[in-house]
Amino acid sequence: MSLLTWEPWKWGGGVDQPAFRSDRIAAGDYDAHISEWGTALAAWGKPVMLRYGHEMNGNWYPWADGVNDNTPGDYVAAYRHVHDLVEAAGATNVEWVWSPNIPDWGFPTIDGLYPGDGYVDIVALDGYNWGTTATWSTWTAPDALFGEGLRQLRALAPEKPILIAETASTDVGGSKVEWIRQLIDYLSAQPDVIGVVWFNQSKELDWRIESSGASTAAFRGALSGRLDD
Repeated sequence: MSLLTWEPWKWGGGVDQPAFRSDRIAAGDYDAHISEWGTALAAWGKPVMLRYGHEMNGNWYPWADGVNDNTPGDYVAAYRHVHDLVEAAGATNVEWVWSPNIPDWGFPTIDGLYPGDGYVDIVALDGYNWGTTATWSTWTAPDALFGEGLRQLRALAPEKPILIAETASTDVGGSKVEWIRQLIDYLSAQPDVIGVVWFNQSKELDWRIESSGASTAAFRGALSGRLDD
């Protein structure tokens, strides 16, 4: 099944983008564009996951409450508006994915950003092992990285399936090979986790599976025998 991430901003334009404030989206400034997408998704007809405005509990995207002059509640209002327009266009084949970043100290709690059970089909988490690449980061095993976030998602939406919508690891500060094995083992033991998406890019760091031959082999080996589970 395809997973589309829909980011309401001009890519690369930074956090301050008044044209893309959440209240402008909720007020209808982009209704024609949103409805056009809804119509196209309905015409396509196949099941698709749509992840609108991910990592809304951080401060690095202009759709988050608390930045770009967004106030508490604006994100939820924009999410619901987009959902309703796509649904009104007939796109009943869309499964809606609500995808915060892993909880972190100093950032908003996720409960105030949840659009509600009627607007969400799948809850998700994004989380990365930055290793020792920055002064604020340490090598973090998968269970430590995702454990608290999974607990909070289950408390907030206990009946919803869970997706790890973005994850990856650096190889600086520990063994990426072992981290990959631990990740697959850990997530395979979570009965409500339906999938994992590896962020296979060399972006801030080299997150790619194929950053080394050993990493590639570890990923292949960890998945072997689990694809039909």
